Amino acid sequence: MYHATTSQPALLPSKWYTDPLIHRREVSVLRSSGWQLVTTTTDLSKAGDYQAMDRLGVPLIVRNHGGELVALRNVCAHRQCRLVSEGGGHTAELKCPYHGWQYGGDGRTRKIPAAKNFPHFDRERYRLGSFPVRVVGQLVFVNLAGESNPLGDDAWVDDFAAKTDAESWQQILCEELEYPCDWKIPVEGSLESYHLSEVHSQTFGNDPGESESTHELLDWGTKFRTDARDDSFLARMEERVMRWMVGEFGPDYQHVHVFPNIMASFTDTMSLVYQITPTGTSTCKMTVFGFTRRSKRSGLIGNRVANGLGRSAASMARKVLAEDAAIFPLVQAGMDSACRDDSNEEAGRIFGRCEERLYAFHLHWSTSMKSEIAASKEGTLRDHHE
Repeated sequence: MYHATTSQPALLPSKWYTDPLIHRREVSVLRSSGWQLVTTTTDLSKAGDYQAMDRLGVPLIVRNHGGELVALRNVCAHRQCRLVSEGGGHTAELKCPYHGWQYGGDGRTRKIPAAKNFPHFDRERYRLGSFPVRVVGQLVFVNLAGESNPLGDDAWVDDFAAKTDAESWQQILCEELEYPCDWKIPVEGSLESYHLSEVHSQTFGNDPGESESTHELLDWGTKFRTDARDDSFLARMEERVMRWMVGEFGPDYQHVHVFPNIMASFTDTMSLVYQITPTGTSTCKMTVFGFTRRSKRSGLIGNRVANGLGRSAASMARKVLAEDAAIFPLVQAGMDSACRDDSNEEAGRIFGRCEERLYAFHLHWSTSMKSEIAASKEGTLRDHHE
């Protein structure tokens, strides 16, 4: 069932999807508002394994240092050279390729060639910046604000951990997708099933409708649940394979949105966890990880069936993501045109009762941005008086 009894207005102006100043403010809020999904423990399984990436303009390297996962700024403290290129790899030592400076897991220098050239060297000042790391199941999160506070509400953290636990789930998908649109557009596209019949008729199928849907509107985000399933040959085969592999099968589908930009879809067969971040004005990327169930049946056949199911689930996920990706630029084009026509800036922007999760997101983000704008104005006034 839905909570809303009437349609609801969009709270974020169209210019918030196109304006460079708004983009810069949003990046600032996103950096300070929470944790960033960066990689998985599968990709950091051995000492020396690393993943390097840019998150909201911050160059990061997440590395396995002797069994401990650490996140460091991927910029040498000497001459600002990147320590490693973006992507994954393995290094016996974390060493700058320019002058050979080496660093430990705490970000401090371990070895400086010809160290006598740097008398009275301050190791605390000239070091790599470090960031708190949290592991949830196989998911690795980094806090760019440098705060060691908990990830958030235990309800979603425990759910994510259970649905990506390495003992029961194997990683089958790891991708970073680029979209030519503002980051909020893919977020909004994930928060309603109203578009399924039009966009995903060959994959997801039809919108289950109000009688088969449950929405939860929470302080930290929103949830959608349904147990409606198509009575198709593929659906029946999925159930049979799962019962053979793990001894049980549940039809529930759950989509979780953790404010502002972490999301997941969970079924008994597959867990898809993703985060969407801005990369520029009206451009963004999605970091997505997929997991499927491990077989409880030991032996070659059980492993082959589990791997086959994983490949099939990953293929389906890619199809769904591609279907969405075709729509996002069209929405961005509409936002661009609305901003060019001031008299028609908000025409057509309304949320139906079934889209109430979008309204919850708009309410959260407009409140977050207004707080940032107010704080920025206070800081400007304070600086002016000083």
